Amino acid sequence: MSRPGANETFAHSRALYSGLFESGQPILLAPPAPPLQIASNVLIAWNRSTEQARATALAVPLLQKANRVTVLTVIGGTEVPGPSAERVIHYLRRNGITAEPMRVGLDGGNTGQAILAAAQSLGCDLLVKGAYTQSRLRQMIFGGATRHVLENADIAVLLAT
Repeated sequence: MSRPGANETFAHSRALYSGLFESGQPILLAPPAPPLQIASNVLIAWNRSTEQARATALAVPLLQKANRVTVLTVIGGTEVPGPSAERVIHYLRRNGITAEPMRVGLDGGNTGQAILAAAQSLGCDLLVKGAYTQSRLRQMIFGGATRHVLENADIAVLLAT
């Protein structure tokens, strides 16, 4: 699907949310411009959540073909109880995937900004992200990492709930 823009229609928004919440499948959000390649340099935005674990598991076939995989932890960002980045890296290794850890701070921004800045600094062409760890209503009112990524990602994003 295409990234939602400023002129987003209800139908586009409904299709995106139906895909995320009702299909049981991941959604691949296309970047604004066609990329030269996809999934060669992948960033996993790890926040310990069930949603992120599911997105990561669903991305394993892509991750196995990637040249580089990085597991990002945003210090001070939205995290929930769950497996550490080190445990995820161990899981990935058991699936034939070499991954590196990366830790970044918020640096005055929000979690979504930190994730996209890390992806850009690494030259990533795919972001793997669990969608809506916080409720969709809460993110609509207060904002959140998923909403920020949906509105601002310039790379492909694989999302799952």
